[in-house]
Amino acid sequence: MKTVFYFILPFIFSSCCIGNRKCKQDNSSSRFRILDKTNGIDLVFGPAKIYDKNNISFYSLNGIDTIFHQYGAGPNLNPGQDSLLFVNFDYRKAETVFIKLSTSDIDTLTLRYQIVDASPCCPDYTSVQPLSLNNNQVEQISGGVIIFRK
Repeated sequence: MKTVFYFILPFIFSSCCIGNRKCKQDNSSSRFRILDKTNGIDLVFGPAKIYDKNNISFYSLNGIDTIFHQYGAGPNLNPGQDSLLFVNFDYRKAETVFIKLSTSDIDTLTLRYQIVDASPCCPDYTSVQPLSLNNNQVEQISGGVIIFRK
């Protein structure tokens, strides 16, 4: 009886790890919109835009090196809503990212990277969370979209 107990008990505890499990990988990307803080109008898309999505860049400084983050614009997954900006932050996990909206308008974005415990069957992974833009807290809406108000 003890022999069966020693073989079955470990199998029961490890059974969640057997089979086709879907583990999450590091998520260093974010989706967001930049809105006017007084009237909520989108500043990048639509008729009232003041920034050109093709001229926006995201970068961090590492000593004398400039690290550019992957950036793009695309459709919102929610039909009927304005387009979104997408950024995939560099693997070096800089906590301060500069957003160059125009030659005279550069904002400071503060990020937090957190390790998510995915045990017992999956490895832990890292997730990024935008915290503030120019020391003003950012807002998160449905679908994980972050709102920057300027």
